[in-house]
Amino acid sequence: MTTTSLSSDLPEEQATSPNEARAALARVLSSEEFVSSPRLADFLRYVVETTLAGRADEIKGYTIAVEALGRPTSFDPQSDPIVRVEATRLRRSLERYYSGAGTGDAIEIVIPKGAYVPLFRNRAARPDLPPEIALPLSPQELPAPQRRGRARLWPYLVGACALAVAGAVYLLSPTLESGPSSVTIAFGNRALSPADLADRMGMPILEVRPFELSGNPAPPSDDIHALEARMRDAFARFDFVDVVTPGSEAAAAECRGVPPRSVFSLGGLVEGHENGTQSLLFRLTDRCSGVIVWSTEMDGLKRSADLEQRVVRDVATAVMQFHGVLPTRARAQAKIDAPGSGFSCIAQTFAVIKGEDAAQKQGAHACIDRLVGHDNGYGVVHSLKAFLLLNDLRADVEHDPDPAVLAAIEAEAETGADLAPNSAFAARILAASAFARGDADEALASADKALTLNPLDYDTMASAGAILVGLGQPERGEAMLLAAREHGASRSATQDAYLAIGAFLTSDAKMANTVLPLIAAKPGLVSRIGQALALRTLGRTEEEEQVVAAMVRDAPGGFAGVRRAIHHLLPVPQTAARVIGEIEAAGHVQSDIPPSTSRG
Repeated sequence: MTTTSLSSDLPEEQATSPNEARAALARVLSSEEFVSSPRLADFLRYVVETTLAGRADEIKGYTIAVEALGRPTSFDPQSDPIVRVEATRLRRSLERYYSGAGTGDAIEIVIPKGAYVPLFRNRAARPDLPPEIALPLSPQELPAPQRRGRARLWPYLVGACALAVAGAVYLLSPTLESGPSSVTIAFGNRALSPADLADRMGMPILEVRPFELSGNPAPPSDDIHALEARMRDAFARFDFVDVVTPGSEAAAAECRGVPPRSVFSLGGLVEGHENGTQSLLFRLTDRCSGVIVWSTEMDGLKRSADLEQRVVRDVATAVMQFHGVLPTRARAQAKIDAPGSGFSCIAQTFAVIKGEDAAQKQGAHACIDRLVGHDNGYGVVHSLKAFLLLNDLRADVEHDPDPAVLAAIEAEAETGADLAPNSAFAARILAASAFARGDADEALASADKALTLNPLDYDTMASAGAILVGLGQPERGEAMLLAAREHGASRSATQDAYLAIGAFLTSDAKMANTVLPLIAAKPGLVSRIGQALALRTLGRTEEEEQVVAAMVRDAPGGFAGVRRAIHHLLPVPQTAARVIGEIEAAGHVQSDIPPSTSRG
């Protein structure tokens, strides 16, 4: 095959051949940066191979979504920003690779901003030329790129109820690739895997043990083994818990390790009955104390896919959600038994964010900063720091958002998502960070990714619902919030406020009437905003005016503080303006602050 010059203006010896381009691609894809991010690897592989095949004109947002990212043929690039978001992540990942592991590479692959067709820059021959001078390879008669099986992803626009049901189906698919990231982080002369980091942090451990079989007839052992495997897969998708293989007696020794870790085992009994139904008994045991901390029984279950869906969903909801039995007990134990551990710091930080221990705010900031500095390869720690900074930002209504703080939040959230590409929590915080900046495309795409990574984390579903309301899609957001609550999501005053905002935006008196008694019982500026809007939706204007008067009187900064709080809730200017206008009218006040623009 002859070598083809990138540009007729450049000498032949500076050209990049297809073989050189493929070698450059292989080096990039074999790096840790891309091994841990299969979606970015698929994106890069597709655009490079398509260009080398002489079909660069086919590289569009639609073809990338369908051929590389697994979107269905009904994909609409106007409503789903996944390609733009992933292209931004791809450019950042390439920059990190070429400034680190790929420093010595002779050929650099560049994805120029505003385009998806890759450029190939000969770094050795043309060190002084900017990327804009490099041109795509000329058409070659080369084999078409191989296509991977399409990953099944979740568009955020599907109905929330269908999302909850489809989540279990997705989760139970036998072809699903799951589990923690395989990234290895170097510390000094020693490489730490995610399992090493979890051990060093003192993360709680969960072992799903084989179930006992009984009855006449006894249930088929293959079916029960498959159920056990799928439960392990489901639990492994939750962050801040280390799920281990069964029979690991070493796990019990962690109770006395340094730092000591909480160790749990989930086991049970499956009994078959003559009428073809089955009964399941589950027991969650604290192996450090030997105490059974949770048990439940399910009767009358018929052998079917519905059985697995119900079992996995119900047990995950009770055991693994943020306020589930295991995380709640593990956080309490860490504070007492391992106060200096990384997991104790995580527990303290969550307590501050959730408003359970506001007095520890300064201590949470100090310990999370130490954790980021000490174990900076553990992605969710960066995500948690971003979450803590976001919490501070939302609470401050006396000052306009500091661009430097927003940038710091974005940097920590992106680092967390890059280091932990399989973490639903990291994707959720990346969505919240983008939402705070008013970047609707990235907020929706990252929320979609979080739901895909863990469809049984209903706190993540509730967060996605709030984002949808905040971005001016109240019907979808309300449906998602309600579905998340139905399946056990934690409830908060902010969620109630978003339901009230959605009711106001859609003139939904029924929802306003439902949420009003919930929100009226909760203190705080965000609750008062929701209460006023619910009252307005119900036509109770006198009560609304009283609530607004008290809100403006008590809010830090008066009406300016109220306005800032609304912009935190609603970063889309048009939606925020409508709510602010209603509050102004009810309070008979006129703000002297100019209308805010999007911070994206």
